Parts: sequence; structure tokens; C-alpha cells
Amino acid sequence: MVDTRDSTTKFCVAATSTTKKYLREHPEICVLSADKGNRTVVMMREDYDQKMRTFVNDDTTYERVRSDPTTRYQNGNNSLVKRLKDLKLIDHRTAKELTTHNAICPRIYGQPKAHKQNLPLRPVIPNVTAPTYKLAKYVANILQSSIHSPYNTASSFEFCDEVNNITLPEGYVMISLDVTSLFTNVPRHLVTKNIIHRWKEVDTRINLDLFLEIVEYCMEASYFCFEGQYYKQTFGTAMGSPLSPTAADIVLDAVIAQAMRSLPFEITIFRKYVDDIFMAIPRNTEQQVLQAFNNVEPRIQFTIEVEKDQKLAFLDVTVIRNPDQTLTTEWYAKPIASGRMLNYKSHHQLKHKMNVAKNFIHRVWYLTRNKSTEEIVNIIHRHLQLGNNNKTEPSSQMPPHTSQASS
Repeated sequence: MVDTRDSTTKFCVAATSTTKKYLREHPEICVLSADKGNRTVVMMREDYDQKMRTFVNDDTTYERVRSDPTTRYQNGNNSLVKRLKDLKLIDHRTAKELTTHNAICPRIYGQPKAHKQNLPLRPVIPNVTAPTYKLAKYVANILQSSIHSPYNTASSFEFCDEVNNITLPEGYVMISLDVTSLFTNVPRHLVTKNIIHRWKEVDTRINLDLFLEIVEYCMEASYFCFEGQYYKQTFGTAMGSPLSPTAADIVLDAVIAQAMRSLPFEITIFRKYVDDIFMAIPRNTEQQVLQAFNNVEPRIQFTIEVEKDQKLAFLDVTVIRNPDQTLTTEWYAKPIASGRMLNYKSHHQLKHKMNVAKNFIHRVWYLTRNKSTEEIVNIIHRHLQLGNNNKTEPSSQMPPHTSQASS
């Protein structure tokens, strides 16, 4: 039971009660989670609704439907599952898991992009209740376990290992590319085309025609509701579908390969994480590279960021190009990051609070390869202080059971 005698607890309880009361009395205000940085955004309800209406009324991607298509999509999903079972491609247990009952139409909502002007919204469609969610996840797992990208990096830790101490050719600089709204701009015909192209890599007993039929159905059954109106997605892949990341990745790999073939020079390092790309190219070829990537597919467009002062941020890492052209890394906190962590004075279990701190310490320590032990400890201490009111001075000693990453 919470100890209400503690002054911090009393304040939090009172503040929570006051905030809830205020929001009940002011329905014109909405409180939202930002899409990145663990931030909270307060918006006027009218502004939020208008931005959402503008989004769903984009007739190049969505169209209204007269009634709730959930039952129709559920029947189609279950029919495909039955065919898989009848053909003995899945067992009874798997068929039971993939069969959908009482599906519910997904409700779209928006998360503000707090790091951009005018707070544009990132649409989110939670598909967990959708008719095809389980079947889409099933085929996505098949593709994900079979088709491997030559460009992908799995995490900041892996990326750090890959780039540290690499020496770039003389005259090469670092850039990053970012795909604009990847999922909703992936042409569906390119998904099926590239699955066919890489079919020999796919490990499944399902024949190609039936597999493509399932993939196409899962993409076609992309819909949602907003303000009591139903919408169907006519282009791209759904934001919340488990199939979308894998399908988009397959298409993006094909776009990348075609763009790179058109470049007349060698790219010494190329790593991709979802829709973010890190690469090294000859100086003064930045616009040539951007044009090559943007010319492949009209709907898949990229933006570019070029290194500044021999530094470039990628994921939560800053990559530094040293005077001798070698690369090193350090942990990077994005300007939009709130700095929030689980407060040590919270009533969570001690092991949870300790794990938050340990994971943060490990991340900073592992990703930072260009600073002294004392500098790393100071960075860790400064960020752990945020929200924890810790006034102790940092120690220059290394954390227990931790070895310095550069050693």
C-alpha cells in the first residue's frame, strides 16, 4: 500500500487529482504522448481533430467506406486459415490460433511529432483487434526469418561495433538518409514483386500463389475508424500491421540496391535501421546520392542530413570522423529527449528502478568509445540526476562488473 505520509507521495497524489479534475472540466484540451523522446504534448482538441481529419481525407491513400467491413474481413481471414489447414500446411492448433472471432475495427489516433514545427501528427493504427492481425503476423514471421537484408543493423550496439575504427577513404564524408512516411508510401505491387524475386530464400511449405494471396489480403484488409466513419487504406501498408515492417524492408532493400547501382563510386559503409540510413560517400556528391535514391520510386522519397563538424547523429549514437578518417562513436541524447527515467522515489520495486539505471549505464558506457572513464561517469551521473534529486558528487571509478568499451 502507498505510504501517503511521504511528502513526495502526497504532492503526486494531489497533483494527479487536480490534473484529472482540470481535464474533465476542459474537454477542449487533450494530452498526448509524443511519437519520440518520451514527451507529453498538450494540444487543443480542435487542432488535433483538424489535423486528423486532414490526414484521413487524403484521397491518394484512403477512401471512406459506407459500413464497418470487419465481418467481411474476418470471414476472409478465416477462409484463408481453413484452406491452409485443409491443405495440411498448418496443424489444428495453429489454425485455431489464426482463426479470428469477435474482431474489432481499429481506431486511428495521432502522436504529435514534438521535434517538428506546427506539431504534425504521426498516425497510429493499433491492429491487435483487427481481423487479419494474427495471420499477418504469421506470414511476417515467415518472411522475417527467411529473408535477410545485407544492409540492416539490429541495434545501436551492433551499429557501434560495425563502425568503430573503420577508416574512410580520403575525401569521404558521412551522411544519413531518412524515408518520408515509409509504410504508407510502399507500393503494394512492389511487395509482391520482391517476394517473388526472393522466393527461393523463403522457408515455408506454403506455395507461392497461396502465400501471395495471403499477403495481398492482409494488405488489402487495412482499415480503421475515426469519428464514427470507416476508412480503407488504398495505398501502402498499414502503420500498425505486423506485416508492414517486413514488407517495407523488402521493398526498401530493392530501392537501395537499384539506387546504389546507379552511383559511379564506391560506398564504403552502408547501414540501415528501419527507414534510417547511414552511409559514407565522396565529398560534394550529396545531392547526386539523394537524387539517385529519390529517382527509383516516386512515392518513396528520402531526406538527407550531412555531417557537421565531422559529426553525425544516427540512432542514439554520434559518429565522429577523426582527422585520420577513422570513425569513433559516443552516446547521443536527441534534443527532443525528455530525459525521463523511472524515479528512484517512485513506489516501483527496487529491482525495477535498479534495472533502469543499469541499462542506462550500460548503454552510455558501451556506445561511448572516445572519452575517458571520468568523462563517461560524469555523463551518466548528470543524466541519472534528472528527476531523482541526487546531489552526490560523481565518482571517477568504473561501475562494478563493467569494462571500458574501448579497452
